[in-house]
Amino acid sequence: MEKTKSINLVDKEEFEVIMEVFAKCTDDYLFLFDLDRDEYSISERALEKFDLPGNHFANAGVVLEKIIYPEDMPALLQDLERLRNGESEDHNLEYRWIDRKGKIVWISCRGVVIEDGTKEQKSKILIGRVTEIGSKRKADNVTGLFAERQLQIDFKKIRKKGLQKEGVLLRIGVDNFKEINERYGMDTGDAVLKMIAECMEQVRGEDHCYKLGGDEFVLLIAGGNTQQARKRYHRIRVLIEEQRKMQGYQNFYTISCGVVGFSYESAEFDRLCGYSEFALSMAKKNGKNCSYIYNIKDYEAYLKSIKIQEMLRYSVNHDFEGFQVYYQPIVSVEKEEIVGAEALLRFTSAEYGMLSPTIFIPILEESGLIIPVGEWVYQTAMRQSMEWQKLVPNFRININLSFIQICKSDVVSGIMSSIDELGIDPCTVLFEFTESGMISYDDSVQQLLDVFNENQVKIALDDFGTGYSSLAYLQNLRVNLLKLDRSFTSKAVSNEFDYNLIGHIVNMAHSVGLKVCFEGIETEEELQILKKLEPDYIQGFYYGKPVNGEKFYQDNLKGYEEKAGTGSS
Repeated sequence: MEKTKSINLVDKEEFEVIMEVFAKCTDDYLFLFDLDRDEYSISERALEKFDLPGNHFANAGVVLEKIIYPEDMPALLQDLERLRNGESEDHNLEYRWIDRKGKIVWISCRGVVIEDGTKEQKSKILIGRVTEIGSKRKADNVTGLFAERQLQIDFKKIRKKGLQKEGVLLRIGVDNFKEINERYGMDTGDAVLKMIAECMEQVRGEDHCYKLGGDEFVLLIAGGNTQQARKRYHRIRVLIEEQRKMQGYQNFYTISCGVVGFSYESAEFDRLCGYSEFALSMAKKNGKNCSYIYNIKDYEAYLKSIKIQEMLRYSVNHDFEGFQVYYQPIVSVEKEEIVGAEALLRFTSAEYGMLSPTIFIPILEESGLIIPVGEWVYQTAMRQSMEWQKLVPNFRININLSFIQICKSDVVSGIMSSIDELGIDPCTVLFEFTESGMISYDDSVQQLLDVFNENQVKIALDDFGTGYSSLAYLQNLRVNLLKLDRSFTSKAVSNEFDYNLIGHIVNMAHSVGLKVCFEGIETEEELQILKKLEPDYIQGFYYGKPVNGEKFYQDNLKGYEEKAGTGSS
C-alpha cells in the first residue's frame, strides 16, 4: 500500500473558500473531513437540500448520523475506521442520505486521504465529492434532448432574467407506448421517441424541448398563451403523421398533450410539473390523441377525489365507518305488495356529508376498494333480508355486483360461503349486473354465472335498454329478471313509440320466461299507464325512496309485524 500523501494545506477557512469556487463549476458537493478532529466542511449548496447545521461543523459523526440512512451507517463507519487506521487511503461508497423533506437520496461518496500538519502533529484529512446518483440526468441519449433536471434549471434562468411574464408548459405523452415496445420491440420504441423529438424540435422556435421519463416530453414556451401552444401540439401531430406516411405506416401510435399556462413570477416548478402531469392524464382520459388545457376546477375536483379515496380507505380499515346500506322497496304488480328490496350503498363523511353514489362508487371501483366494500354490502344485506323474511316469507334482496369484484377477486366463493354460513335461501338472493359491464365479459364472469345458476341464485340485468342491448346477453347470462331504467320508462308515459317498444320488450321477456321490473316510477299517473304493459315488479319513489334499514321497516314492514302479532324486527 502506498504511503498516505502528506501535504501542508492552506488555512481551512481559505480552503473552504476555494471549495466554494470549485463548487460553482460542478453539480457535486465538495467536502473536507478531518478524521482525527472529527470536523467536516461541505459545499454551502448542500445546506439547501440536507439538514446540516452549516457548511462547517464539529462532531461530524454525530451530525452526519442524522442525515445518513440508518441501515447504511455501519458500512460507512467501518470504511472510515479503515481510513483512520491507515488500512486504506481511498474512500468510495454508494449509500443513502435523507433530505430535508424526509426523502431518501442515493449518493456516491468518493475521496482520498491526505496528511496535513507538521511532523509532530498531523491530521488525516479526507477530501472528496458527493454526487446524487439517484437524481435525474440532464440529457437523454435516445432523443438527444435535455432531461427534466435541465428543464428546472432553464425555468429558473428565464424567471431570473424577467424578460417574460407569462409562459406555457406543453407536456406530450405517447398513447399506449407500452404496447409499441411489447409488439415491435424496444428499438422501435426508441425510434418512435426519436422521431417525436425531431418533430418537436422543428416547431420549438427559440423555445426548448425536454425528454422526461418513459414516453413523455415537455416544450417550455417562454411567452405566448395556451391556445398558441395548443396549435404547436397540432403542428407536431401533423409532422408525425407525415413522417409515418413516409415510413409506410410501419406502426401506429398517437400522442396526447397537456397544456398549462403560468406566470413566471408566481409559478413553483414542482407544482407546475404536477399540473402538467394532471393535464396530460386528462387528455388521455378524454380519449387520447387530443389536448387538454389545465383547468383549476377540474384539478380541484381531482384532488377532492383523491381525498375522498383516502376517506373511503380509512373507513374500510375502520370497520366500514361511514358506510350504510339503504333499501328501496320492490312491489309485485300482481299482488300489489312488497316482495323485496334493492340494497343500495351510501357513504357519509364528516367533511362532505352524504356523498352521491355517482361520486364515490367510481372511486371505489378505480381504487379496488369496491372488493372489500362489496363483500360487506352483500353480507349486511343478506343478514337484514333474513330478519325481514320472518315477516314477509321469501322476502327477496337485490344486490348490485360490480364487474371489478368479479374479475379481480374470488367473489364467487365469498358469496356462496356467506349464503351457506348465514343459512339464507339462495332463491331469495338476486344479484344485479349493469348491462354496460358486459363489455368486459370474460371467463370469470361466466364462472360466476354458472355457479349462480347451479345454486338457484337469481340474476338480473340492470338498466336494460340504456346500454348495448343484445339478445345474446340474455342467452349467455341466463338471467331471471330484466330491469328497465327510468330514463327508458319515463319516455313511454308520453311517447307512443317508446310505449309500444317497451311493451314488446315485456312480451319478449315473458315469452322466454323472464320477469320484468320497471324502475323510477314516481307518480300515480306513471304507475297506471305503465301497469297496462304488465310488468312483474315496480320500483321507484312512488312506493318509497331508498332509506336505512330501520326506516324501511317503519315505512314498509311494521304492518306485517302487527298482522303476525310478533315482536319488533
